[in-house]
Amino acid sequence: MKSLITGATGFIGSHLAEALIQKGHDVRCIVRRTSDLTWLKNLPVEFVEGDITDRDSLIPAVQGADYIFHLGGITKAKKESTYFKINADGSRLLYEVCREYNPVVKKIVHVSSQAAAGPSSANRPRTENDPPQPLTYYGKSKLEGEKYAVEYSKFLPITILRPPAVYGPREKDIFIYFKLIDRHWKPILGMKKKYLSLIYVHDLVDAIMLAAENPGGLGQTYFVDDGRIYSWADLSDGIKKVMDRWTLPLFVPETLTVAVAYVSEFFSQFSSKPAVLNRQKIIELRQQAWTTSSEKIRNELGFVSKFDWQRGCEETIKWYRENMWL
Repeated sequence: MKSLITGATGFIGSHLAEALIQKGHDVRCIVRRTSDLTWLKNLPVEFVEGDITDRDSLIPAVQGADYIFHLGGITKAKKESTYFKINADGSRLLYEVCREYNPVVKKIVHVSSQAAAGPSSANRPRTENDPPQPLTYYGKSKLEGEKYAVEYSKFLPITILRPPAVYGPREKDIFIYFKLIDRHWKPILGMKKKYLSLIYVHDLVDAIMLAAENPGGLGQTYFVDDGRIYSWADLSDGIKKVMDRWTLPLFVPETLTVAVAYVSEFFSQFSSKPAVLNRQKIIELRQQAWTTSSEKIRNELGFVSKFDWQRGCEETIKWYRENMWL
């Protein structure tokens, strides 16, 4: 079996590449000339130089692929238009090329994000039946990408997955939280208790491959999480337990985060990279709940999570320590 991955150089994509190789797939990865191949360079994969915004480069990438896993996209950008060019228009272009040059593909898995649906209320997780209400450029562009996936599912076998926050080995954003607790700080943003759903990266990879192998789910959208709801206190307590650390509370007023975001964006003007903490990210962080229900994918595709936060946290910290991140 030949599998094509977009976004293979990233955190989730690199784990997916490893898992597919272990299952005997021939893996093809679309990479840019400037891509960081750290997690792929020692794997037996085929590299195709290209970009999901470059139609001509997508043609040889999709040809002959039995499965296509679309994870390519961006989470940060300096301009609103960049989010839509890559996350939305890139998806449309990929499916347009696939329809023309590989209409017999067995399955396409479109990996989106909870950001496309928006936050939840504190007492009720989001379901697939709730109208999407994305808040940020990222979320809106991911929703637009989903709409193209649904549109092309009339011609191609596409299934859409919406993971919430994803953590595990190689992850760099939630890692900051691990690092602060390792240094004895427990950050607390705002006064209200905040809730979220999570999924460990290996569980997400299992769900992605399950969606590819299962003949069902065509044109369907699924939230995929570990089946539990956590508070940020649950996360910090889990990390403290594994690391055996005491912590001091670090109260961060929400107004301060906005000011920091403005400063970060100002200095990013003098860099080729977007600000790590920008106003768009602050919009997400200030929400009281980002929780989801994975009941649909469990009932329809048979997904079963193997990692709760405690087990996933242990594996993640072990990797961070072995690789000198902590």
